[in-house]
Amino acid sequence: MRRKIRVTFPKLVQEVLQIDQEYFNLKKETLYNLIIEGLGFQEVTSIGLDIIDEKRSINFNLNEKNSKLFSEMLKKSGMSELSEGEFLKRVFLTYANLHPSIRERILYKDIFLRIEEAIRKKKEINIYYKGNLEKIKPISFERNKDIGDYTALKAKIENKEYLFEIKDIEYVT
Repeated sequence: MRRKIRVTFPKLVQEVLQIDQEYFNLKKETLYNLIIEGLGFQEVTSIGLDIIDEKRSINFNLNEKNSKLFSEMLKKSGMSELSEGEFLKRVFLTYANLHPSIRERILYKDIFLRIEEAIRKKKEINIYYKGNLEKIKPISFERNKDIGDYTALKAKIENKEYLFEIKDIEYVT
């Protein structure tokens, strides 16, 4: 069963979430659940807890997977003495303090893992990119200043190099 969540944090965090929501073209609830899924079992930071800034709150539903795992996340974080709201506040603060390319990695973990494996093995893969199926040979990941330091995939198609924005790769085979 899905759980209703309310989290309050500094306005700065909401601004980062808004930027990422627009850049990745994700619904708020999807973005929030991906963040919790990606960072819920990780060590979260207390950096930013002392920010004196206007406070903002978000309300959303945890998806079914996160609802089931939430109590385990809280236990494994070593912060079981914290309230759920305080734990989530730290998760979102941690996310907001990360570099854009690292935040992107959290949201698109499976795509990154598949492409990294192809890079290591120097093998061709198929990607579904902006509505087209492309056969590529991935070379490396690059941070693209033109798109706000998010990640681009450098790859070859028939001996020509191209950059593909990770956010537009829907599927990797």
